[in-house]
Amino acid sequence: MLYLVVGLLWIALSDRALLLMVDDLELLGQLQTLKGWGYVVVTAIVLFLLVYFPLKARDRASREARRLTGIVERSPVVAIEWATTPGWPVTFVSPNIERWGIARDALLRGEVHYADLIHPDDIDRIVAEVAAHIERGPDRYTQLYRLRDGPGGWVWLEDRTWLTRDESGQVIRINGLLVDVTERRRAEQDLRDSETRFRAIFDNVQEAILLQDLDTEALIGLNAAAEKMYGYSRAELLACNVADLSADETGFDVQRQKALMERARRGEQLVFEWRARHRDGHGFWVEANLQVTEIAGEKLLLVTLRNIEARKQAEAALARQVDRLSQAERHAGLGSWEYLLENRELWWSDRLYGLLGCDAHYGKPTLESFARNFFDLESADGASFSAALETLIAGGRPGPQRLLLKARPEVREEAWFSLTMEAPIERADGLHYVQGTVLEVTELKRNELELRNLNATLEQRVAERTAALQALNQELESFSYAVSHDLKAPLRGIEGYSQLLEADYGEQLEGEGRTFLSNIRNGVAQMNELISDLLAYSRMERRPLEERTVRVRALVEEVLESVDRGLRERAEVSIEIDPDLCFVSDPDGVALILRNLLENAFKFSAEREVPQVTVQAESRSATLGITVRDNGIGFDMAFRDRIFDIFQRLNRAEAYPGTGVGLALVRRAVHRLRGEIRAEGMPGEGATFQVEFPR
Repeated sequence: MLYLVVGLLWIALSDRALLLMVDDLELLGQLQTLKGWGYVVVTAIVLFLLVYFPLKARDRASREARRLTGIVERSPVVAIEWATTPGWPVTFVSPNIERWGIARDALLRGEVHYADLIHPDDIDRIVAEVAAHIERGPDRYTQLYRLRDGPGGWVWLEDRTWLTRDESGQVIRINGLLVDVTERRRAEQDLRDSETRFRAIFDNVQEAILLQDLDTEALIGLNAAAEKMYGYSRAELLACNVADLSADETGFDVQRQKALMERARRGEQLVFEWRARHRDGHGFWVEANLQVTEIAGEKLLLVTLRNIEARKQAEAALARQVDRLSQAERHAGLGSWEYLLENRELWWSDRLYGLLGCDAHYGKPTLESFARNFFDLESADGASFSAALETLIAGGRPGPQRLLLKARPEVREEAWFSLTMEAPIERADGLHYVQGTVLEVTELKRNELELRNLNATLEQRVAERTAALQALNQELESFSYAVSHDLKAPLRGIEGYSQLLEADYGEQLEGEGRTFLSNIRNGVAQMNELISDLLAYSRMERRPLEERTVRVRALVEEVLESVDRGLRERAEVSIEIDPDLCFVSDPDGVALILRNLLENAFKFSAEREVPQVTVQAESRSATLGITVRDNGIGFDMAFRDRIFDIFQRLNRAEAYPGTGVGLALVRRAVHRLRGEIRAEGMPGEGATFQVEFPR
């Protein structure tokens, strides 16, 4: 419009001016024609300029926009704009959002709501934060949340948002720059995990760890073991200084500690023992390790402490034990030695120096001198000792030895020693050593010689005593023959004459005469029985034992057959024995025991209306027990030991005939078979005899 007005004015004014200035019509026509073309040219130039510069600016802006778009598309930052209506519809988003697998067009068309892409665990927090910023500001803020990507995973976003408000303060647009911080979050999580692992390791290390500032000497770090070691809480321990944690004892003052720390500052790595102080005031030993270390670019003093109180106590106890051992060696006359094979080092105890007549400070012994200079190699086990030590000298490994050696005369006069040598033992460091002892046995050797001489004398005396016993046995055999022959011969004469007297003159004898004759014959019978029992008793110890398998039930039945038939038939006999029960013993000895016990059972229960005799046997772990029980007259337990003595009777012979030898014979037979016998009874209620035989 402005250009049209200017053009019309130009035409009107220029025509008027030409009319006023030029009178020639032809010239006027030429000038008007020239003026018209000039107007056209100027108009064209103006139009060109009016069109050229805006187009050029637009083209430059377009190129700039394309360049910025390319930068944005290649940038990790996604530009986005939301409307403030519910669901936050996206009104603009840069194309590079599709790198996360999210369709840009779907967002712009509203087919996908941005809020639906936020992680369910984050959406409520994000909505609340945005509402708070819209209501109260500030208008620039940053949020972290997870956004669903196309493949179904999640990306962590840092959303740098700013709000645009109108003049009334209402938010009209929400703009944001989205940055993928997934890798950063993963790195941060890895760092946190690493710090957690480091702290777990740091706090679970058995040794106490302290970190100290080199300049201020203040504690700036510690682990749980340090708290436990000193008894302080973390805050209390960080407030402590070196003096607070050191025992107030001579040699462990703060000045010495500072001197050690100064050496550590100069680069030395120090390991030393120190007396620390617990919170309750008691001191304890620690092994300290000091070294300068760099953490996060800062040089610190790293102090590692190990509680060695138990070790120090063990060392003190060991020192006391070594002292006691040395004293015990002195009292016992025992010395010890040890040889390290790989290093060829020999060690003697102080007592061994004394035993071998040496000064403990004269010098270090060698295996060669030990093998050749102290013992007489021609005595007793000298050759074996020499061979064993020469094997050690040559690098070999002899087996265990126990040797008797005599000292060389120049070492000890007439001194004898017992030397032991163990097989090589491997130490914890892989080296091998041989240990041994040297015990002086001079007095023992002297006593041995005396004992040997005494044994020779005793052997002679035993031989003489054996000969005397053999002579006595021979005399006993002769006596037994005399008893069995010479004593029984007159009895047989008396028996024979009494029988003749009864046969030839029995009818002429009156009542009293017949009584006398009966007493004579009964006395002869009792005398015969007594002589037989005495012979059996005396022969018991000389009778050879024949150990064979004894079937217990069969032997009991066999013995019962030999018992008086009249007594046996009157009684109720019960045999409670397994037919297969057997053991190894002398059958004749067992039969003798059973015979005497069963005869007594029948004899002393004969007056009962129904005599009862029971025989039982059972096998135990190491013995076999046989029990004989009756319901006879029994006995008083006060006499249970007396009934086994020879010739001891608890009843009158007229009522219960016998010699008083039977139970004595039983006890001797049981003892000879290495068994035991016990008796139990009550007057009027029977008796029980239990015999235990070894299996």
